[in-house]
Amino acid sequence: MDIDLNKALRKTIRSGKVLIGSNVSRDAVKNNSDTTVVLAANCPARMRAEIQDSNTAIIEYPGMGIDLGIACGKPFNIAALTILDPGDSGILTIFEPEETPETSETLETLETLELSEAVETPSGIEG
Repeated sequence: MDIDLNKALRKTIRSGKVLIGSNVSRDAVKNNSDTTVVLAANCPARMRAEIQDSNTAIIEYPGMGIDLGIACGKPFNIAALTILDPGDSGILTIFEPEETPETSETLETLETLELSEAVETPSGIEG
């Protein structure tokens, strides 16, 4: 599912709970691992590294900080934005894996193989 990131960000700010700013985002990911961070393309390297090291979900915003600020309806640069609660924006669907027909066929084949192996090799029988 393709999602318009700018619309999703605006809706997240209106209906969810976000923290704006790179320092606030850094502190939030240190204290709470259940967050998602949106990073602008020109987010400072040191800040980006600290946030990435925290093993939190990251959305790479393709534009610069001023573009992210405009997308969020703010009149200033935003290098990082932390999403605590997405509200009804659906922005976190970016991280949900899409199930393709190939994937479901592969899973069915694996399950079939596991079941047939279990039936063919009975355990606990000594000869």
